Amino acid sequence: MTDMYSFMMISGNEEKMMMGVITAIGYASSGNKVYMFFTMDALRALTAESEKISLNGTKNLKYYLDNLVELAGEELEMTACEFGMRVKNIHEDQFIYKVKVSGVSEFALKSSQSKATLIF
Repeated sequence: MTDMYSFMMISGNEEKMMMGVITAIGYASSGNKVYMFFTMDALRALTAESEKISLNGTKNLKYYLDNLVELAGEELEMTACEFGMRVKNIHEDQFIYKVKVSGVSEFALKSSQSKATLIF
């Protein structure tokens, strides 16, 4: 059985967003399922703004997210927090990835089913 790892992506800090995605790539490349719940400022990662987010000497965040999506395939589920979307005035049509919109209750369920939950 494949393990699932849940990620709570809440920070808009470039280092935290980048490390959350890089860590998810590591788990996916090890054959694990990855559930990522994006809320508040981290929702920026799911929009075209991800092309502008990078760290010194790295490619942009979109590059790494694209790699994660390709690598994990059906073993990746990305969810946008409905509450965070309202607070940050982000609309579903701004997402550049296939993203499910749901609430914190779904994150609670998925994280309770996960081997570990990581927060970035």
